[in-house]
Amino acid sequence: MCALTGSQQEALQEFPDIEGIDLASRYLHSYTREKLSLEVCATILSEDSTLHEKLREAHRSQDSEALDSICVYVTQNAWRFHPHLQKMNELIHKISSNGQMAPIIRGEWKRPFWISKHEASAKTTDHIESLHIPLGSLNEEIPLIILHQLGNFKHDMLLRKRLDRIFSPSNHTFLVNTSGTGKTKLLFEGLCLHWGFYLTCAVDTFFLGAGDLPSVVNEISWGSSWTPRLPSSSSANYTSSLQTNLRLTYRAISEVLLARLILFKMYLEICSKEGFCLEQRQRWLESQIFPRDISTTFDSFGMLKSAIADARLNDKDLDEAIMHCLDEIQNIWEVSIDDFFYIVLDEANVASRKHEEAFEDQYGHYPILKEIIRSLRQRMGHLPVRFVVSGTIIPEEHFQSSVGEWDDFRWCSDTGSFDDPEEHRRYVSKFMPTEFASSVTGQALLDRIWQWLRGRHRYTASFLAVLLHNSFRSPHTLLGHYIERITEYIPHDNHEYSGEEEARYNGWYAPLGSRGLGLWSLSTVTVEMHRAATSFLSTSNGCIDCLKEGRILITEDYGYFIDPDCAQIALNEPLTITSGASWLKKNSYFGFAKFIRIFCKRSEVAVHPTHFAHFLAFWLASLLRPPCKISDAFRIIGLPATFSQVKLVTCTKIAQQIEAVDVHLREEIYGKLVFMANSAEDILSWFKHERDEPFCALLSSSSNTVILAFCLQLADERSFWVFVRISSKSTNEEDIDFAQEIDDLHPTKVFHDQPDVLPLLSDLPNLCLEVGELGVLRISGSSWAERATEDKIPAEQRPAGVLNIDGLDMAEKGVPHSEFMRRLSLAIVQTKKKVEAAPPLTVEEHSKKGKKRGRSSTVVDEAGAVTPTIIGTGKTKSTRSTKGIAVDRRAAGDHRTKSLKSTKVDVATGPDTKPGNDHKGTGRTVRSGRRQPRIRTRSDRVEATGASSSTPYNLRKR
Repeated sequence: MCALTGSQQEALQEFPDIEGIDLASRYLHSYTREKLSLEVCATILSEDSTLHEKLREAHRSQDSEALDSICVYVTQNAWRFHPHLQKMNELIHKISSNGQMAPIIRGEWKRPFWISKHEASAKTTDHIESLHIPLGSLNEEIPLIILHQLGNFKHDMLLRKRLDRIFSPSNHTFLVNTSGTGKTKLLFEGLCLHWGFYLTCAVDTFFLGAGDLPSVVNEISWGSSWTPRLPSSSSANYTSSLQTNLRLTYRAISEVLLARLILFKMYLEICSKEGFCLEQRQRWLESQIFPRDISTTFDSFGMLKSAIADARLNDKDLDEAIMHCLDEIQNIWEVSIDDFFYIVLDEANVASRKHEEAFEDQYGHYPILKEIIRSLRQRMGHLPVRFVVSGTIIPEEHFQSSVGEWDDFRWCSDTGSFDDPEEHRRYVSKFMPTEFASSVTGQALLDRIWQWLRGRHRYTASFLAVLLHNSFRSPHTLLGHYIERITEYIPHDNHEYSGEEEARYNGWYAPLGSRGLGLWSLSTVTVEMHRAATSFLSTSNGCIDCLKEGRILITEDYGYFIDPDCAQIALNEPLTITSGASWLKKNSYFGFAKFIRIFCKRSEVAVHPTHFAHFLAFWLASLLRPPCKISDAFRIIGLPATFSQVKLVTCTKIAQQIEAVDVHLREEIYGKLVFMANSAEDILSWFKHERDEPFCALLSSSSNTVILAFCLQLADERSFWVFVRISSKSTNEEDIDFAQEIDDLHPTKVFHDQPDVLPLLSDLPNLCLEVGELGVLRISGSSWAERATEDKIPAEQRPAGVLNIDGLDMAEKGVPHSEFMRRLSLAIVQTKKKVEAAPPLTVEEHSKKGKKRGRSSTVVDEAGAVTPTIIGTGKTKSTRSTKGIAVDRRAAGDHRTKSLKSTKVDVATGPDTKPGNDHKGTGRTVRSGRRQPRIRTRSDRVEATGASSSTPYNLRKR
């Protein structure tokens, strides 16, 4: 115990008795050398009886250390006892006295688990309860898939590495990707490992997060002193208006920060008494996700922020309050020297589009998001703090600086996605009861979920919420309606799976809609959506090399980054593409003439040659069926008049002989129209007839040119090749040298570096050499075909030609919307069936084929069951060359075609057939007496493992 100083002795002699509040206040005021006002001293002692008792004891024992400690405490907390902060102090007292925080910190209180209210078997109910999905605070209907097994990412090496890249000690992070890719889940998992604040700019429909920051983003403009649109920089009011906006924002963010710090200090004080542990970080996160957990009746953070704002402290008092709070936290907080405190800012896309004209710096106007980050950095920058700012839209142009202000931020898109079928299967299976997952229905459901919902995490997680809510009853019906609700199209085969299920409907989700599509955005979204849909129709794959300009595909929630560094955008999700393709078809964007007129001749973005090739192949497949005139597809100069009727064929090896077979538009051909030959081996494989696809896209090394190759057969059974040259220049530019285009298509030039292909061209059965050397008819794929007059193609290069745009356009007019969507749906469900090289058939196998073209063959599977099998490639032996025998090469021997259909499988899908299933609005399934459920047992089910998810419900956030 230290002796009292002279001034302290004087204060003691002046106030020998401090039993009463009035005397004790005057003594404390004197002892602190009047650093604190008498009013503040009186307020502190009257509201804190414990402090008054400690002061009396120290005064009685003349303990200078105790008196000094009391003075330090009072000085640091004097701001709390400002007369206007009574409401704040009442809230703090409520929270500290209700006793709810301590049990949370000790792990004694657990959030209730979600259970389905629908009737289910005891096993199903037990399974759902065993998942331990937390129950929402204000929305208890929908299970919070995002919080399932919260904190488990640290046990997965790949996921832990992803978290370490995002929550990096070396830099701050801008985490950017489209809505539903799992950003929020990653933020939650990171804050299970690190101390930090979870701030969100918008509270979603599940009310995850506090309302403190959203109130700033939405309400800061309500004050009369706010200037929503700054005047011109030359205006006399410009500087004052800008400074006022900056000050109001800085003050509002300071109020948010102070409320967080107060509650965090209270939390740490209890942790200090209990002993610190890693689990307390996750519990602190959960207290921020569910702010009512520590106060029951109100959002603790939002109400505390509101009370501080209502007090209207001056800026100096607010600054001192934050400073003292931070000092106290640092005295309590146990943190290693290399650990950081992470401030996470979620849904930053909302703030990135708010108040965009209220702020300005040397780089121009900017939104409030930039000022929010600046304010937080200014307040917390001197501490070991890192920021993780997450959203779908964080405009990069706003975060540049010549003085390096933003140089320590890294742009990141490392969210991952469901792009592996077995990983996806494991993830989905762990939510399903074991018996259901291994059942015929469950196995088929797992296949269909992958086919339709792969890609971003939210598509799958949202449907899992639907399944759980319905206790796994009528799963295929629910999947069909889920797809229909989002895309406004129900899968063509949904009734075949759901025919025996009871009618169920779920209306939680809104359609993706057509926002971002249309003429105004032809620079990106519409062109890329058209390209992705066309690619799906031709190859069962979307695009993974989409345009990055402006990141509009990300901001409009269509594409998503598939790399960790915001460099590669994919548009390949079946749900997204189905929704976009439906809109494009309804608005005639799949008409060939409109494609040429709008995309090739008017769009700001050049049409990629592969886009054009896929589109051309799709409509050629529809058009080149007997009876078809070659002039319907091409305008050819120098072709004999006898070359009128043609049909699309492909070749197969039968008894070691190559024979032409017709190409029929049957179910399995969709998504397998075009083979993308990316290597010399690929090219050889197709020209050796080891592939099933009727079209081959020969890609140049620069990717600027594609040659679309295919075979046509005349009425007299003579066959020939067609090469269509599609280049970036001929597709998008007017000044075309047609002679050069045709010359570049000469086989010796096409295969100048691969001469071993040339002899294969001559192997075509009944090769017709009248079309050109080696039986190759050369066609320019120029969009400006109308300019190809006879004098543009020299006589020595004939016969040669260009596309017949009007003729190709007629093909689209013969395919109604319902049939078009059916074709796309067929391509989507082909995804899991990989195209393989087909071995040649023996004479014996050939002779055992069915006798009627276009019928299904019945084969016996390995279990001895008789199963009707679809003609795998839609190929039929040319009538005259095989004397009427239909060839089903995929149905024989190797059994690679694994159809689930049971009867009447020979369904043609051309424009002259019955439309597909395009149901809307009824929410009811159609039972069919003609087909059994399209379900079979799968033996390769794998066990569950951890994976990422994201919150469902609002599938396309705005």
